[in-house]
Amino acid sequence: MVKSVVQDPNPILHKKTPPVTKFNSDEFKKLIKDMKDTLAKEDGLGLAAPQIGESLNVFVIPDDIAPVAKSRAILSPIIKPEKRTVFINPEIRFYSKSTEVLEEGCLSVKGIYRETPRSFKVKLKARDERGHKFSVSAEGLLARIFQHETDHLNGILFIERL
Repeated sequence: MVKSVVQDPNPILHKKTPPVTKFNSDEFKKLIKDMKDTLAKEDGLGLAAPQIGESLNVFVIPDDIAPVAKSRAILSPIIKPEKRTVFINPEIRFYSKSTEVLEEGCLSVKGIYRETPRSFKVKLKARDERGHKFSVSAEGLLARIFQHETDHLNGILFIERL
């Protein structure tokens, strides 16, 4: 089901989320589906649970990020995340020293787009919907998305990085 996207200054967007501990409950599966449905409707590049009012450490990205990136004329190279679209309890374990400045926006800060510096490459570890651990490396747009969504889970909006 499509949910409303929470807008700043809602306090849930400014609080660190607790880790997910129950992966296979019907309630959690519904949350993931709701997040994916909402992301698809909003035509976003990522969505964190706090953005639909749930304080949990999870974010989702579109099923196929490459066409989305191309349609938005973003030229940064990306590495596909091995078809992974759900990231539970994610941690970025490596940030490159090289950075890239691109215009960034947010579904929870409608109408505001600003040049935002981010590391060009990152390595992220997370769990999937079943609780299995995995790691992924990314660069360019996908690295930016991982940083943006992980910030949401730590209570940080991109406008606070300016």
